[in-house]
Amino acid sequence: MKILASLLVVLAALPRPALAEEVLLAVASNFLTAAENLAEVFEATSDHSVVVAHGSTGALYAQIVSGAPYDVFLSADAERPRLLAASGLAADVRTYALGRLVLVSKAALDPGAVAEAFAGRRVALADPLVAPYGAAAISAMESLRLDTATFQPLLVTNVGQVATLFVTGNTDFAFLAEAQLPLLGAAEVTALDGRYPAIRQDAALLARSQANPAAAAFWAFLSSEAAAEIIAAKGYDLAE
Repeated sequence: MKILASLLVVLAALPRPALAEEVLLAVASNFLTAAENLAEVFEATSDHSVVVAHGSTGALYAQIVSGAPYDVFLSADAERPRLLAASGLAADVRTYALGRLVLVSKAALDPGAVAEAFAGRRVALADPLVAPYGAAAISAMESLRLDTATFQPLLVTNVGQVATLFVTGNTDFAFLAEAQLPLLGAAEVTALDGRYPAIRQDAALLARSQANPAAAAFWAFLSSEAAAEIIAAKGYDLAE
């Protein structure tokens, strides 16, 4: 919060564009808190406003293909933005963050005895068909040689819902984005480095929004040092 407050003070003094418009962001659930912070700083440095909609990457992608009026898509993968660009629905695509997957539990977990700890327990993860963090969780479970027949997998639409299950005590273990940890309170964290493919999170500037000055301004802001500081502070790696 200190970093964010300092950025707001410094950036608020910068010149503002004359025309004010609105930019509508479609944000993958894992990135919601970071996106809200980005929106706060962006609004403090311009006359433009930001509206944030969030959900699973797959669901947001389907909405965009169906004509939803989003301006910028902050995906949790690289595939959907690539598909949007290939179909002419995205004017530009870039990597804005590299995600990290973790396993959380209420009690400390021995990384060498995950199978034993999972036996007969509830394990929440995002649906791998629509959520990249769910797909990463499947890869991590395969790497750990976990047999889903020995525990109860709880599939939900996105990692935001996975976090809710964990916080409310409706699951014993949860596969989440590391960026979500500050929202959980007390939780034991097991790192999963090297057990899943890189989670490259790409953004897409939608073709329908090229004439929207707010969308163009936010797209430029997304690659700024100020945005990079917020993204890194929220638990993401930055693309080189």
